[in-house]
Amino acid sequence: MEINFKKLNPVGFYLLRFLQDLTIRFIILFGGSSSGKSYSVAQIILIFTLWEGSNTLVMRKVGASIRDSIYQDFKTAADQLGITNLFRFSDGVKTITCLSNGARIVFKGLDDSEKIKGLSSFKRVVLDEESEFEEEDYKQIRKRLRGMVGQQIITTFNPIKETHWIKTQVFDKEKWHDIPKIVEIAGRVLPPQLTDVKSIRMNEPKSILNPRTKEIEEHPSDTVVIQTTYLNNFWVVGSPDGTYGFYDEQCVADFERDRLNDPDYYNVYALGEWGVIRTGSEFFSSFNRGVHTGVCEYDPTLPVHISVDSNVLPYISCTYWQIALEGGRKHIRQIGETCADSPNNTVRKAAKLVAKRLHEMGVDKVILHGDASTRAANNIDDEKRSFHDLFIDTLQKEGIEVEDKVSNKNPSVPMSGEFINAIFDKIFPGLEITIDEECKVSIEDYMSVQKDVNGGILKTKVKNKITMQTYEEHGHISDTFRYVVVDMLREEFLLFSNRRKRNLYAKGGAIHFFNPDTKCVYSREIAYAMPNVNGKFALVHGKLCGNKWHILDVQLTETASTDEIKQILIDTASPQTIIECAPAYYRFVKDLRKELPGVRAMQEVPDIDRRIAATSDFVKNHLLFNEERLNDDVVYSTFMANLLDYNKDSDCKEASAVLSGFIQFVVKFSFSDNKAVTSEDTKD
Repeated sequence: MEINFKKLNPVGFYLLRFLQDLTIRFIILFGGSSSGKSYSVAQIILIFTLWEGSNTLVMRKVGASIRDSIYQDFKTAADQLGITNLFRFSDGVKTITCLSNGARIVFKGLDDSEKIKGLSSFKRVVLDEESEFEEEDYKQIRKRLRGMVGQQIITTFNPIKETHWIKTQVFDKEKWHDIPKIVEIAGRVLPPQLTDVKSIRMNEPKSILNPRTKEIEEHPSDTVVIQTTYLNNFWVVGSPDGTYGFYDEQCVADFERDRLNDPDYYNVYALGEWGVIRTGSEFFSSFNRGVHTGVCEYDPTLPVHISVDSNVLPYISCTYWQIALEGGRKHIRQIGETCADSPNNTVRKAAKLVAKRLHEMGVDKVILHGDASTRAANNIDDEKRSFHDLFIDTLQKEGIEVEDKVSNKNPSVPMSGEFINAIFDKIFPGLEITIDEECKVSIEDYMSVQKDVNGGILKTKVKNKITMQTYEEHGHISDTFRYVVVDMLREEFLLFSNRRKRNLYAKGGAIHFFNPDTKCVYSREIAYAMPNVNGKFALVHGKLCGNKWHILDVQLTETASTDEIKQILIDTASPQTIIECAPAYYRFVKDLRKELPGVRAMQEVPDIDRRIAATSDFVKNHLLFNEERLNDDVVYSTFMANLLDYNKDSDCKEASAVLSGFIQFVVKFSFSDNKAVTSEDTKD
């Protein structure tokens, strides 16, 4: 068989070499997009199917994605090689059969690693987009691919995040060495310009015990890792001599755009480096790895703060911090992290790991911060001591003096996140945060953790397929981050959260609060709702104490169904409920009276901004909010954040809209409730 070298990319030549090497078990292709990984695999597998007559299984995690992705790559590759007529493509069952020798290329999706059976008839297994597979999937394939000389597993993926199991369980478990970028085929060394890739490495040989001879033998290197970028694809940048391939100017320009505007995306998808892809909805949206990380070494002249989160899965989290005063500036630096995973994810074992790390640093005293809920008693030991007490007790027994600064209640999640983002954005000239670049898990968590619809941390649950335990994958280290920053910058945080001067309500004075512990005699109670304001459902529930309205409860959620709105209003149970709405909701209001007699409808006002402006002074002079709810209740704090973010040109006007409606009603209709009923409502 002769192959025209102008048909292949550099990675294709390496595949030709290593697919013939019986000592190579694993071939890992990773790197940027448009680097020709999957397409080159398709080319070379087709060639070896013709030449060897061997069967190949090509897998993706989700079967539905095969037809328009890797299967199409094989069809295109066959056409480009000019060998389509030598194969039968069965689109229905997604199988390619070689007409000359009967060898097959079978495509399957995988949704359960237990379904991996009968791999002994396949010479090779290809895992396309391996990063989408679970670690257990990979383990099962490794174990079940047996019974034939020279069987191989070929994987392709983009290195999306450094905490992915491929990085931690494959790349980090082996010792690697670079090998020369040389390809010799049929006694001919190919020109280096045809075989240049970003990097190529192999693992170190191992000593193993032969179970038959009982002799120790050297197992040769069996894994090769090839890293590529779009610069190694001749159908993106053209061939080295410019005589074949294709220069895709638009594709190159798009990568350049990412380099300038989205360095994290460029790092992964152009350069093929490990990283995290931002979605735009991150909780720490202003954190920039290139700006806010660096070398943060322990300073023995400064106290060490540690912040702890008690969740045991996937690990108990502890982060290490110092704060330096530099010419009137406060510089918070994260100097380390401990992620105590199984079997060290118990209180005492995690504390011992922390103590060991502190001793290695030469530290014998720390200031402790963390989750207020860890103070609660539990059944961890016979004395029913809390996580907090056990952690401190273990540190002290290990020779670490502890100054306890864990707060009695946790800070508002949305507000603390907004505060940290403001520091990253340099809104506070005297404050700075830097994360040590070696805190890999922390950095990945800060970059990955998402914001939920209420502005809090979205802690997505995942299930361990071996233990069947469900846990929150991200957010625990981010919680330690919030706790320690708010504690160390308590005055700045309170100023930021309670006295922001960013909108019309704060002009001339901050939002005011009532003391929920003070006994009040309420003379009036009103719930005011808008079922669809800017696509959201909003509600204000207030009670009149003297001449002040106490805002006891609020709602601000994505537009709910009428059944959900109905239940919220019934649960609020106000004797007087006003719904400002379009005529389409009048029937809903009428039906609601069967269970909530005091409900009335008001027609929507045409100029919300004018009403907001007219009622802003009343907010400052006659409304009091619940500060405890602001700090502890995600829904309440989300409403307040939306309120404080309002300006005339802003999209954040839902809270201001419903609050201004509430005020207009209590001022205008204080003595005549019947005026709240529209003519349309009366007709119904």
